[in-house]
Amino acid sequence: MEILVLAKQIPEISRIQFDPSTGRIVRENVPLQMNSFDRKAVDEAIKIRERIGGKVTVVSMGPPSAMEILNLSLKMGCDRAILITDRAFAGADTLVTSMVLAEVVKKLSPDLVLAGKYSLDGETSQVPPEVAHFAGYNFKSSISKIDFTPDQNSLVLEHENEYGIQVIEVPLKAVLSVSEKINRARPVKPGVPDMMEKVEKWSSLDLALTISGQNDSPTVVSGTRRIDSSRNVEMIIDLDEAVDRFVSLARDTGTEVAEEFADIDQYSESRKSVLGVVLDDPAAALEIASKLYSLSAGRWNVELAGNLSPDSIRGAQCHVYRHFGCESTGCMAEDISKFIGETAPEFVVFPSTVKGREISSFVAAKRKLGLTADCIDLVYENDSLVQMKPAFGGGIVASITSRTRPAMATVRSGMFRSVKSRKEFTTGTITCSSSHMEKILSTVPVPDNFKSLRDSRIVIGIGKGIGDRSNVEPVLALASGLDAALGATRPLVDSGYVPRQQQIGLTGFSISPSLYLALGISGNDNHVVGIRYAQKVFSVNSSPDAPIFRYSDFGYVGDCIEFVKRVSERIVKANQ
Repeated sequence: MEILVLAKQIPEISRIQFDPSTGRIVRENVPLQMNSFDRKAVDEAIKIRERIGGKVTVVSMGPPSAMEILNLSLKMGCDRAILITDRAFAGADTLVTSMVLAEVVKKLSPDLVLAGKYSLDGETSQVPPEVAHFAGYNFKSSISKIDFTPDQNSLVLEHENEYGIQVIEVPLKAVLSVSEKINRARPVKPGVPDMMEKVEKWSSLDLALTISGQNDSPTVVSGTRRIDSSRNVEMIIDLDEAVDRFVSLARDTGTEVAEEFADIDQYSESRKSVLGVVLDDPAAALEIASKLYSLSAGRWNVELAGNLSPDSIRGAQCHVYRHFGCESTGCMAEDISKFIGETAPEFVVFPSTVKGREISSFVAAKRKLGLTADCIDLVYENDSLVQMKPAFGGGIVASITSRTRPAMATVRSGMFRSVKSRKEFTTGTITCSSSHMEKILSTVPVPDNFKSLRDSRIVIGIGKGIGDRSNVEPVLALASGLDAALGATRPLVDSGYVPRQQQIGLTGFSISPSLYLALGISGNDNHVVGIRYAQKVFSVNSSPDAPIFRYSDFGYVGDCIEFVKRVSERIVKANQ
């Protein structure tokens, strides 16, 4: 089994600074390291070799300093390491990076290619699927377990998405991006010597490529800014008063929020269109439609296309909805790419979900278009779609435009206001034209005691400050009593306290409940970017200096489990 791993060197995210006077990200003297997801991919490749034999090669594209992570890979146990380095590739975006790495894949022709599901500095999830397309390999993302069929011609994979875990069979050759759950990456054994001399260096000449990272990249960063909180926290000193205030806020959320309606204009044959791709989630579809219509300002028709039934998105602010007659991700990717080629929309917006990222990356690679991932806002200025993307843990937002048309972006759920139309859209059907079908062997949904984050007016989030795993149960009980959803920060999800589908933050869900209760959450940028549209934030933390209080409307310094106990007692008493 020939296995190739794609690894990236990134700055240590917590050490990144932003200079507001220049609008620049300060990278000087910031330590560099291997992207943690890629390190898990390296370890998994070694584990596969240990089980069934073969050879593991690690490739990194970057400056000479990236030799450090290749040296680390060799010391972990890899057989070969190659650095792709050339000044011609400097400034490459995800599309150009994928084109270069795909040439490496075609030259080495491995059976299996592994990579982390994203790099922590960019978090696009675009390079692995785009590499797969350019190299002609099968692809699947967010893999938490890898097995083989008895003949070793196909993979049996556990694939994580927002709704649970699917077991899928995928033929080799394949590119996979692995999730946090794949393994605990091994440390280097003591006494293993440096292996810098074993690292090979390849340039554009070795790959027979004439490509410029600066000139051929379709996306351009036009500016950066830091996200600052506009909330002013009211600190509550007394526990009883804090409990009273929270219970009062929770009671107020029991009133249904009135839906917002607005009329839309008539469809016009003389106008171009903008396209929203809607997948699986009707609430996200309504948000995308509303944002596209607000951007159109009478300039374009708004069209939606996706796998949702027309009845599930009644009221969407669009002129036309086209329903795709297939459910396979690969099939939909082929058909959406073809549809975009035929209709030439001004820009295309996808949901930033596991399926949305796979499909949008395939389309970007197939049509060689710029794609910006995980946008938290979109504006239209100077005849361009400006895409606001968080980076470096979420504390910094980059403004990105595309040189290619249509511009494409994925958008995070919970970011845009949903407005409904009383006017019915026209519905059409697009018949599946692709033979690309996935073989789904089984599906394990999220446990029933975890309510969807999207469907709840109250959300309770837990962080490391809740203590050990036994404290999750009383918080779950409180969530049930409040008809609330339970979410968590990434460290607790990684530790298995709650399912990954309940993660809140930059690498999880963005939410917009009426009330958010943060229990034992420190308040790092990558979490608070996911709660920026919560109407009220109430935080409980044992540290008075916890950053979460800067992003809260109400705060209490104290033991969060005692707070949970007292609130639960109050709710039980009120219901008697």
